Amino acid sequence: MKSLLNRNIVRAKISTMPRYQSESSTQLELYKVVHEKQRIQRELSDIQERMIYLQKRFNSLNNQIENTEKTIQKLRQANSGHTENNSGNNSGNNSGNNPVESNNYQTFEINY
Repeated sequence: MKSLLNRNIVRAKISTMPRYQSESSTQLELYKVVHEKQRIQRELSDIQERMIYLQKRFNSLNNQIENTEKTIQKLRQANSGHTENNSGNNSGNNSGNNPVESNNYQTFEINY
């Protein structure tokens, strides 16, 4: 029984001697290296294009942030002048930044 099991096992042959360097094996190695170089060049090109796109988007977002902050400042200035004019007129009314409390809630069910 042991002899049958040993025959079915295929063992890898290990050679300590280096392979013979032929022209064809050297050509194959050259092909592999050139192919890897081309792949890396394409990848670098793609990364550079992506960097340019991201830099443009980054600059666009910075401009948008600056414009939005300027708009907020203008609105704050306009609202501060507007609330100063109306503060004397609305002494009895509940307006401005004071919240209005209300217990008039309507409830409904959503079936889905």
